Amino acid sequence: MAIPVNEQIVRKISQRIQDVAESSGYETTVNGTVVRASRIWQGNLQDYQVIVSQQTIERNEDLSHPGNPPATAYAMTVNVFGELRPSEETTTAIDTLGNEFGSDLIKAICSPAESWHNWDGLAILTNINTIEHVNAEEVAGVKIELEVIYRTQENDPYTVRA
Repeated sequence: MAIPVNEQIVRKISQRIQDVAESSGYETTVNGTVVRASRIWQGNLQDYQVIVSQQTIERNEDLSHPGNPPATAYAMTVNVFGELRPSEETTTAIDTLGNEFGSDLIKAICSPAESWHNWDGLAILTNINTIEHVNAEEVAGVKIELEVIYRTQENDPYTVRA
């Protein structure tokens, strides 16, 4: 079964993050499996759990080009949210926990260092746009916004174009 290029990219992001573990050289460990956002949430988030969600996909005219068929470039926003639910006995600041977890998530996303941005040839470029600390009554953590630019055939979103 064919998988659209954008779905392949989001799966690769999730796979890289899944490798975050102290036993693999990181400072933190992802709790359980990386969760893809669902329409209706059926569970409870855990400390150090990660949710990956695809957001807006916008056409990028500057990076599209003619051909037969033409290649259409897109900029896709992907949010990576690392949940933090420290125990009440924890004396470490929530910002410190967020800095450590966020840094590990970025380190995993940016691995391997020389080619992380193209997702094994599926994308042209990836930018880390924002890193936001969330500290509200109901939720705390770090949200990393990625912008992934990729190209497909205009009439076939399953086929990567250079």
